Amino acid sequence: MSRQLVAAAVCCLASAAASAAQTFDINLSHNTAQLSYVAPLGQQGFGRGQLDGSVLFTDNNNFLADVGFGVVGEAGSGSPGLTLGAGVKLYGVTTKHNDIAAIGLGAQFDYAPPPLPRLHLMGAADVAPSIVTFIDGDNMYSANINVGYEIFRDTVAYVGFRKIKVDLNHGDSVTIGSGGYLGVNFRF
Repeated sequence: MSRQLVAAAVCCLASAAASAAQTFDINLSHNTAQLSYVAPLGQQGFGRGQLDGSVLFTDNNNFLADVGFGVVGEAGSGSPGLTLGAGVKLYGVTTKHNDIAAIGLGAQFDYAPPPLPRLHLMGAADVAPSIVTFIDGDNMYSANINVGYEIFRDTVAYVGFRKIKVDLNHGDSVTIGSGGYLGVNFRF
């Protein structure tokens, strides 16, 4: 099932690749590796649409893939440097004994304080309650926060913390990823 989700994500992202201001992100920890790609889709009301996808691998053979659509934009004139976003993601998760599919709603932020515009405080959270979590899953959540520095105009190096957890139908839970990581985000 996860291979089909990855194939769908690749097809969707490839169709959006002609857009400008795309991002590629890689982050690593002692036991995880995550690759992400974001392609803008143009104006959507007051924000701009974006299509994103990522894969996360762990050293204990957990695998997570997601593809999503969201809208991001500046928070307003009263909050310079603050960008907010909201969207939906389709998740596919494979663990040693379980397969999970979920549809999550989420939010994200990126704050670059005006006195320190190269400093970035970023975070995101997604929640998939039991009504939209399928196969072996009961519900799922994903959250991360990181702080980064713009080392070049289109490159941000960062350090962060993430937690991705799935509650299973039979009462147990599986933590897909938890802990600190280092990463680099490239805009092109």
